[in-house]
Amino acid sequence: MKLEQHEEAYKEHLNNIKRLIDEGIEENQRNIGYNVSQGSIELFAIYLHKLHLIQGSGDQFDHRVFKNQNLIREKVPPEFPKRIKILELMKNIEEERIALCYGNRKTKERIEKAIKNFNELREIINQNLKNGK
Repeated sequence: MKLEQHEEAYKEHLNNIKRLIDEGIEENQRNIGYNVSQGSIELFAIYLHKLHLIQGSGDQFDHRVFKNQNLIREKVPPEFPKRIKILELMKNIEEERIALCYGNRKTKERIEKAIKNFNELREIINQNLKNGK
């Protein structure tokens, strides 16, 4: 996908997350799990585009990549700012996606943890982009 397409998709997921939080996170755990995960994938792709580590169409990430070290080595660039922390958050988000989307009802704290990981990822990436890194 092109950068603009990732930005559009990210904005959609971000708006969905905000709406779902307003409607009540416990009632919307599955949609929150999905949108947090997909939103983080889009944000990560935007970050790599802006760092010129990926180009144009064809560069897409499957959310499952971030739970598998072999796939990370194969699919994710080996170096970029805050790589270790970003990949740790992406792994945590993916693990929560599975629990929230496919499991039984989770506690409010568990759902909040997924949102917190997403917001931390947003903060790190946005700060690095703002600083020109």
